[in-house]
Amino acid sequence: MERSYFFDSTETDKLEYNAADLARFHAQIIGNGVSNTASLPDLTVTEKQNMTVTLGAGYAFANGYMHENTTAMDLTHETAEPDQDRIDRIIICFDTNPEQRRTYTYIKKGIPGKSPVAPTLTRDSYIYELSVAQVLIEAGKSYVEQYQIIDERTDGTVCGYIPLQNIYRGIDVDQNGIFSVINSPYLDTANRTTWSAQNNVHTKIPFGEADEITNTIYNSSESEITIQQSGVYMFRIYVSTQSNYLANGAEIQFRTYVNGQDSRLLFAFVAAHGNDNIFVNSGFQYFNAGDVVTFYAHAFATGLSTIDFNDAFLTWVKIQ
Repeated sequence: MERSYFFDSTETDKLEYNAADLARFHAQIIGNGVSNTASLPDLTVTEKQNMTVTLGAGYAFANGYMHENTTAMDLTHETAEPDQDRIDRIIICFDTNPEQRRTYTYIKKGIPGKSPVAPTLTRDSYIYELSVAQVLIEAGKSYVEQYQIIDERTDGTVCGYIPLQNIYRGIDVDQNGIFSVINSPYLDTANRTTWSAQNNVHTKIPFGEADEITNTIYNSSESEITIQQSGVYMFRIYVSTQSNYLANGAEIQFRTYVNGQDSRLLFAFVAAHGNDNIFVNSGFQYFNAGDVVTFYAHAFATGLSTIDFNDAFLTWVKIQ
């Protein structure tokens, strides 16, 4: 069946449209999820007092229908069980049942247990639920604290942000049309203390603490980066030694390790004279979400059993 939307009626041809027609139209444009509005908390869930939490103002969309919460709303959980935890969910429900035809917020109570799980969402021909938060109701406890609340708005399987605005969350455009990818993973580290590597042994490069970090999981004590999103990453590595320290013909290599395994030779530098003491390399590599990435130095033919480095710097950014 072909359908056409939306045209004016004429005296002889009356066209009628209903709410379901409008919903189908808007669903193709908006998608499902929470709106990202700079001036609103966007349905954030926060602790209040006793068993009450607060849902912030904001908008949510599902299948072309819109839910608006204009002011902060209090929601009260049922009393905790005496000896078992449970997980409740804060639900935005879109109900197109002919007897309902409305959207509303409620607490979906979980089942208590030794290892409780969050209640499943209802999604059928009439009801579509979004979960904006999980709330752990701890056994015997008469109040909710913020650490018990897990924000689920970013989880596209149960909520998510509406697709178009999810793009805009990561892009800033100025009045001249120049845009910046403001939330792209970025890391800049600095280790200005000496560290050592054994000759002809792969040695993890200790990059130290982060000077700048955005949306990057970085374990500074292990110099490990855990990839959150698959894609192409660019990085720059800098290390140095004292002048006139390495023997002519000494070679310094940089390598990536992924999940503890040697992955790729990035760079090899052969010292030709005593002033060759600064080793800098930039590279690109594709990583998968969940990968743990480290960088190693491999020095050999140095004329030394142990090589002392002055420093180590890493700059890291996601580019695709």
